[in-house]
Formats: sequence, C-alpha cells, structure tokens
Amino acid sequence: MYYIFGHELPHINSNATPTQITEWKKHPSVKKCYRKLFQKITLGEPDTFMTRIIDKVWQEKKNVAKVKIAYAISICENMLNPNNHYIQVSEKLVKANIIKNLVSFKIEM
Repeated sequence: MYYIFGHELPHINSNATPTQITEWKKHPSVKKCYRKLFQKITLGEPDTFMTRIIDKVWQEKKNVAKVKIAYAISICENMLNPNNHYIQVSEKLVKANIIKNLVSFKIEM
C-alpha cells in the first residue's frame, strides 16, 4: 500500500497504541486512501489502486489463487477502514471480507 499510495499515506508502526491507531485512521490522508482503494488511478484506464497493489505483491497474478487475492484485498480494506480500530490482522477481522471478496470474483466472471 505504501508503495502505491506513496507520500499520501502516512506511516504507522504496527506496535502503535490504540490512541495512535485511532488518530492515524482519522487522518484525512488515510481516509482519502481508503476511499480511493477501488477507484481508477487514471480516468479511462482499467487499473485501480487495489489492482496496482496486487500487481506489486504478485508480478504474475494469473497463477495466484483467488483466495490469496481476496486476502490481500481484505488486508488493505481492514487496515485503512476508519471504522475498524485495528491495524494488525486477525482471522476474525478478515474472514468475512475474504468471503465477500471471493463472492465478488464469482460475480465478475
């Protein structure tokens, strides 16, 4: 995410306190990155910020299992979501999003 959003996304330590996490998630830049996650980078082009993140993680995503892509999407959504007060990943936090994202893959096909 940091590579794709660049200086737009302020850094946060994974050991940040709950107060620091809340402040980070309230930061206008973090909210903006969350809103932009599925927006096209350039009007008229197919790439979204999320597809660029996936491309950065997996250079050859054609052979990547859809569940891994759904997991990556879920991580980004959970980390940037201002309504989620965590930045660390747990099964409980991402499981529902993974299922939702897998269903999205099936609908697109």
